[in-house]
Amino acid sequence: MSIVGALLVPLLTLTLSGQAAPAGTVPRYERTACPIEVAPGERADCGVLVVPERRGVPGTRAIRLPVVIFRSRSASPKADPVLYMAGGPGNSTVAGRRSGKGIPFLEDRDYIMLEQRGARHAKPSLVCPETSRLKAEIAAGRLRGAAATSALTGAAAACRQHLTLAGVDLDAYTSAAAADDIEDLRKALGYETWNLQGISYSTRLMLTVLRRHPAGVRSVVLDSVLPPDVNFDEVSAANLQRALNAVFDACAVDRSCSMAYPDARRAFADLVAAADARPLALGVVDESGRAVEVRGAQVVDAIYAALHDVQAIPRIPSIVADAAAGRHQALAALVKGNQGPSSFAWGLRYSVWCAEEMPFEDPARIASQVSPARGLGGIDEGAATPEECRAWSVAPADAVENTPVASDVPVLVFAGEFDPDTPPSWGRGLLETMPNARYVELRGRSHGAGFSACGGAIAQAFLREPRGTLPVECALKMRGAAFGSR
Repeated sequence: MSIVGALLVPLLTLTLSGQAAPAGTVPRYERTACPIEVAPGERADCGVLVVPERRGVPGTRAIRLPVVIFRSRSASPKADPVLYMAGGPGNSTVAGRRSGKGIPFLEDRDYIMLEQRGARHAKPSLVCPETSRLKAEIAAGRLRGAAATSALTGAAAACRQHLTLAGVDLDAYTSAAAADDIEDLRKALGYETWNLQGISYSTRLMLTVLRRHPAGVRSVVLDSVLPPDVNFDEVSAANLQRALNAVFDACAVDRSCSMAYPDARRAFADLVAAADARPLALGVVDESGRAVEVRGAQVVDAIYAALHDVQAIPRIPSIVADAAAGRHQALAALVKGNQGPSSFAWGLRYSVWCAEEMPFEDPARIASQVSPARGLGGIDEGAATPEECRAWSVAPADAVENTPVASDVPVLVFAGEFDPDTPPSWGRGLLETMPNARYVELRGRSHGAGFSACGGAIAQAFLREPRGTLPVECALKMRGAAFGSR
């Protein structure tokens, strides 16, 4: 059915078999208008999954989770579609894609996107506008250190109060609950089995589905893996440092790069230190027209952004060298790109993170990640602070949520060489508990490595035959980042 047709369909509770469920049944699927504007000409259907906010609690209210289904280009699509959800936690899945163009899986099967409970287009949405605004102040260098922590903690407390007064049960927004939503959607749409695709945080979510509902899963594609058993906030800056070292080491062994930038690592450290001593005069203004104070944290954040851009990665040594010599154009553009309020649904992030990560983490190790002694300008790459989580005050998750997932379901794992968020070792670690997992590391790539021509071809072959031979020749031929060119 076309998007135009989807807009005209009355609200129905039905499955793909066409059988209507009794009115008021929860969980259920209803066809609705699309939550976002889908590109013209797309074959897309939309709806909402209606589920209990808190399963097993009498009188809990129903919540509504948008669904967008891009229909296969095949005249006879496979019976098992792909279910995709975005990372974060806190990103919107349905806002991230308006078109099926570029989705290789549509050659064979439908592609379904489900908005995570609490995300921007869900009802309720756990957005925290004041937190988003404070993130803009931090990005602009006008709020930092203890003052930033205090302001964010106050904003979290205020957002918690606002949401709870509106009737939101903040303990209901967890990976386990979202995994149960995924299973309810599979059943409501009438699929015997389907395939799961996740990136970053949503890899953890898909692993939770494998833990809780393995029977409905045919295969899983995981990109930039965040396993449940890692303590992210204890190593967030260390992960960034690993990626920076990979860049500087690659430059050092490249003849032309090492000749042009003989000590890129030292040049970066000196640039950060110089910005901390005296903010760099880059002339950058934010979306409000106010000046950005470019200190060490803003320099590091700019290079962190470059680490997510495969075209920018080989230019990092030259960006640093130019900035050190007073040529700020490239660095200024990166700093400019980091400005503005956060688009996360921060309440969703807090409910997930403060239940599933913070109770198992060491506050002293978290604090060490923002220490100025690390030479990263005191930047905080953690997902949340202990102070914010105390203000959010949700119940800790069961200890099983901090343990590895064991499964014999076929799994394809992608990792990027320069990923500053989820290091390749985290993806390789799944091989220890998943005997049917295959691992592919893509040279020169970063976070979201599999979202590339090579990754798409490998993933498409995997979905066609999850236990078959993978066409990894394209990955083996990758030369990686071209550090010899500017």
